[in-house]
Amino acid sequence: DGGKKEITSSNEVPTAAAGDGSNGRVLTAYLEPVYQSDWKIKPLPRRNSTASALRAIAYPEVSSCNRLPESWPVNNPPTDIDPFLPWIHDVFPTADGKYIQFVAQNRRRCQSGSDYADLKAFLQPNIALFQHIPLARVQRQRNSTVRYRLSSHEEADQDGMETRFICRFSKGQETLSVFNFNYDWHSKRKGYKYTFTEEGFDVHMLWSSQFLFKCPVPPSLIETVKSGSSVIDDKATLFVDLVPVRTPPRYGYPNQFLPPKYNKPYTFIAEEEWGDGHVLPRIEDSGRWENIPICKPSLMTYVDSSPSPGATAATTNEKGLATDVAILSESAEGGEEGGGLSEKPKKNMDKRYELISCVWTSDSFHTRGERRHITDNSRRLREWLEFHLMTGFDHIFVYDNSGAQEDSTGSLKPVTDLFPGQVTRINWPSKVCNNRPGSGDNKGERSSQYAAESSCRLRFGVHSNWIGAFDVDEYMIPMGEYATMKQVLSDAFARGVKILNFKSMRAWPRRLLLSDPGNPEVSENTTFLQTYNCDQEKPPRRNTLPAEKQIYLSDYVLLHFVHYATVTTVSVLSEDETKKAGLGWKDRYGEKAMVVPDELKEATMLHSKSVVSTDTKSWEKQCSMNRYIPLYRQLTKKEMRGLENPCKVGIPFPDGMDQGDGTGPVLTDAAGYTCNCFVNEKVEKVFVPKLENALQKRGKANLS
Repeated sequence: DGGKKEITSSNEVPTAAAGDGSNGRVLTAYLEPVYQSDWKIKPLPRRNSTASALRAIAYPEVSSCNRLPESWPVNNPPTDIDPFLPWIHDVFPTADGKYIQFVAQNRRRCQSGSDYADLKAFLQPNIALFQHIPLARVQRQRNSTVRYRLSSHEEADQDGMETRFICRFSKGQETLSVFNFNYDWHSKRKGYKYTFTEEGFDVHMLWSSQFLFKCPVPPSLIETVKSGSSVIDDKATLFVDLVPVRTPPRYGYPNQFLPPKYNKPYTFIAEEEWGDGHVLPRIEDSGRWENIPICKPSLMTYVDSSPSPGATAATTNEKGLATDVAILSESAEGGEEGGGLSEKPKKNMDKRYELISCVWTSDSFHTRGERRHITDNSRRLREWLEFHLMTGFDHIFVYDNSGAQEDSTGSLKPVTDLFPGQVTRINWPSKVCNNRPGSGDNKGERSSQYAAESSCRLRFGVHSNWIGAFDVDEYMIPMGEYATMKQVLSDAFARGVKILNFKSMRAWPRRLLLSDPGNPEVSENTTFLQTYNCDQEKPPRRNTLPAEKQIYLSDYVLLHFVHYATVTTVSVLSEDETKKAGLGWKDRYGEKAMVVPDELKEATMLHSKSVVSTDTKSWEKQCSMNRYIPLYRQLTKKEMRGLENPCKVGIPFPDGMDQGDGTGPVLTDAAGYTCNCFVNEKVEKVFVPKLENALQKRGKANLS
């Protein structure tokens, strides 16, 4: 940065309100100056920060445990002033009371383009947090206080071998944070030469978006945290402070400084980089998050404290699936997910659900690049919920992003209230930090969506065997003789499947079900499911988009990124651990427990992505060009050009008719429009009538 330059803040510091039910404690961010010029010096100079040099921003509005995610300062975070403070989106205790789980995002990914070099340089501390550092405790004789120093792995305390934060609890105890998995090791397993780059062109590495870590709860507080008894009248009485250890990011090979269990030689030498006497400042003199509320475990906060009727324990699941689940899951610390081995399912865990879904949505939204404004989401959500509950999902968690939409004053609560005991709504107004398309120089980063998925998986996935995260235009369809997705999953699990991967391709709204194809709104007396039941290719589909969705075993997947199971309990294992488990080792990890279901006999996904008037303003011309290009074979350049402006109104092929190889006569409907899609007969004859009946029974939501 060319010289030491203190970060300052123009924010005024509110004072704590007495008698607020939290012992006068207020969530506060203490901001410490960052001197990146010191990073060039070896060994790294000790920080000489003092409490008087810190600036503070208080957040008295963060006081209700039930409203914690919606009141957390996500949209204007102190991370933008002190980037060593993690960009937290959610925080909650694990169900066993052993950890305080943090869900944060990588702030540096928000603006990754070449025009943002200065911003990316400033935000380098935010990526340093993803990389562990070893710590050793230093006992100060004068006042018996404990301090911490940067150390090598060999000198580190056992609980400080792989950490990044000091966690100070309001009762005075201190613990050291643990990662949900090692980010550098995962980069190595994926075959990458780096985890981060100094230039910031690393957005393609999906696992560096969501920053997941935990604070171990002191043993004396575990039962209190697990029971939720410290929360009184929706106010926390226990708190934790989060103190980041401030070292520069490590660029270059991801295996340069892995913990000893990975058995990789060091090229990053701690003694040379940090010295052998680098003691950290006192907590009071360090930038930090202070007074983070410790609320109840998630089911107590959002669902219920007792199991749902008919699902009192894991052993009640269909075909005994839950009692058969034996996968690699328990971490060495004994938490709910991590990198160690488990020979049997977790005991005393409330696995009340067999299959749940997460959905991040809003009453209206703008698509990537602000190209379309979609306003029918409340109606879509109601139908989508009804369908998936009808086809075997036990519970659905809706992360309502309506509050983040600038041109929306609505909420999805009128819809979710129609499904008591089956649907839980979490108000989630955090904004997407970059809504650009996922291509180009400055790639989009839908931070709110990514954090919502991790929050849902970590809060509620532990209580279900299977979990998936979908959009409200994506329908998971049981096929063949299956009536529910749980039946599909049970049979898949018996074959060793842990991840079911659904192909994706846009379906078209059918012309004869639209009152005006030029303005293709779904009529009030027709469902989205039926209107869009017209896939471009007859199953089994060969040409699909890289936008698949997945249902997976919640205890197997440690990180999921929208379309992909990115980190699993197998991918995090060291070479020795993998071989000891008899799994077979390759330097580059490839997922072996994932399959695509048979789209005729097992399941398929209908993607009813909205077609809007700008797509169909010339539909009559586009749909009568007397051409059809089959998607399942290699296309010519001329055919590829023909796909650039396709007919997006569905003109179904006649029943039983195949598309052929594209060399025969082009089929048209009675009006002369070229056939371009195929109706799924099971959807049409089985699920559409059932859905219409279910919607009629439940009644219409008051969406006004």
